Amino acid sequence: MSSTIQELQAPFMQGKKPARFKGVELAALLFFAACMALPVLFLLVGSFNTMPPGKEPSYGIGNWIRAFSDPLTLNALWTSFLLSVVRLIPSMTLAVTISWLIARTDMPGGRTVEFLCWIAFFVPEFPLTLAWILLLDPQFGLLNTLAASLFGIQRPFDPYSFWGIVWVHLGSGGVWFQIMMLVPLFRRMGATLEEASRVSGASTFTTLWRVTFPVLSPMIFAIAILCFIRGLESFNVELLLGTPVGIYVYGTRIYDYLRQEPPAYGEATALGSVFLLVLAALALVYRAYFQSNKKFTVVTGQGYSTNLVKLGKWKYVALGCIATWFTVMMLLPLVFLVLGSFMRRYGFFNLSQPFTWAHWQNLFSDPIFFGSLGNSLIIAVATSVLGVLLYSSIGYLLASRRPMRSRPMLEFLAWLPWVVPGILMSLGLLWIFLATPLRSVLYGTVWGIIVALVIQDSPVSTQAFKSAFMQLGPDLEEAARVAGASWRYAYFRILLPIIAPVAVTVGMLNFGTSLSSISTPVLLYNAESRPLSILLLEYSQSGELERAAALGLLITAMICVMVLMGRRFGFKVTQAGTR
Repeated sequence: MSSTIQELQAPFMQGKKPARFKGVELAALLFFAACMALPVLFLLVGSFNTMPPGKEPSYGIGNWIRAFSDPLTLNALWTSFLLSVVRLIPSMTLAVTISWLIARTDMPGGRTVEFLCWIAFFVPEFPLTLAWILLLDPQFGLLNTLAASLFGIQRPFDPYSFWGIVWVHLGSGGVWFQIMMLVPLFRRMGATLEEASRVSGASTFTTLWRVTFPVLSPMIFAIAILCFIRGLESFNVELLLGTPVGIYVYGTRIYDYLRQEPPAYGEATALGSVFLLVLAALALVYRAYFQSNKKFTVVTGQGYSTNLVKLGKWKYVALGCIATWFTVMMLLPLVFLVLGSFMRRYGFFNLSQPFTWAHWQNLFSDPIFFGSLGNSLIIAVATSVLGVLLYSSIGYLLASRRPMRSRPMLEFLAWLPWVVPGILMSLGLLWIFLATPLRSVLYGTVWGIIVALVIQDSPVSTQAFKSAFMQLGPDLEEAARVAGASWRYAYFRILLPIIAPVAVTVGMLNFGTSLSSISTPVLLYNAESRPLSILLLEYSQSGELERAAALGLLITAMICVMVLMGRRFGFKVTQAGTR
């Protein structure tokens, strides 16, 4: 029987089929090289071009001299690193603790807590920042007003400060993202070592500190590096809270360079290029650490831990602490975001009639709003669809059991946008759009923004599809080919329907990030292609905080509705696929 199957499979294993597969592989490699590596190359080369994009190039080091002779530039780089380090330590501590409680203990409501973390991750950080302004502003913030009236303490809180920025970040996507990444790692860890530790008489704390954390330390360190990089690329909170008081990070400094008249493209590109070199050094540090700690590769697939840690009475204390944290950092600002959108003057609760519908009416009567809404929907839908179609194919190639010489390069290029912050990718694409014939097609259009967002979504989308395809046995595809089906038929009619829940999740992620992203499109839009996220930024910078709160609440509601719809649709698809 096996020899018969091998004979039937022979035409697929020899001849033209491998050539076609190599053609697809080559196309994927060329696409990634053009879309992922080319912006980085243009960024590095452009840093030495002393002429604006589109003009005859003239190369020298003048851009670097002008950029780094400015004390604001060096201060912005230092502030970026300091902010990222300071907020990484408490956020990783919280995330590791909460993930362990969810995955390895008998704390009640673990699945609900995990789902709430997913919901919180999708809430855009810019509207949350507006809500924290309403709570903490030194002039009108509610908490400062209460502290003065109840305890006589004048202005104990100030969001327009280093520690105010750190606090707001702890309540935004950073912690929730880390929990989303860490919970599966804790769940998949083999239970053998922990059980051996308990049998030998070690306490829960000793097992956690001497076994669980060391075993998972390489992956925890990897996630910490990724979150550190995400912290370095942070832009929204620093722009809203740091710029008014002269606190600049490298992203807001690049933004200032390109918004001045005339735009300082060279200085901005030089600043972005040195940042890429720093990120490359971080990648080398991680690789050296991982290679020197191969002894930690002891996590196996021999089964999940069925003996959860018994917390006793402390399980309700743990749940209460998590509920309190979620209430303070997520529910409280959301409630005040709703209130702020109806306030006559943002933050002034002591008016005789503090609330009004006028800001919502003005928002919906503004023709710019409807144009931006249409742009955002086009961008979000196109980014989701293109991301699913493109990265499902790339994920299939990476998960394929066929030998591929280009697999390491594809893996590297797929991860490259993760270490290139959104504003740097936007700057690299800006050089491409302005310095090539693509200017008329992509610069200042929704399609240029779509291209940038699709590229930015590469790491998460590719790895999600790769993991999904690796979980499928080879017999499904082999059976289809034995039956005479082509590769295209087997892919679209068998494999893709099976991983439909993953496709729904990826599409949902891309839709949400496209609606809320500011740093990626901020250098690529014009008045006709302005999305809602940029309109929100413009309202905030012009002092229209009431209308900005209304628009931020609307964007948040749109994303939450999409998350719930995607979850429900994905559940139905999963049920249909298991019948």
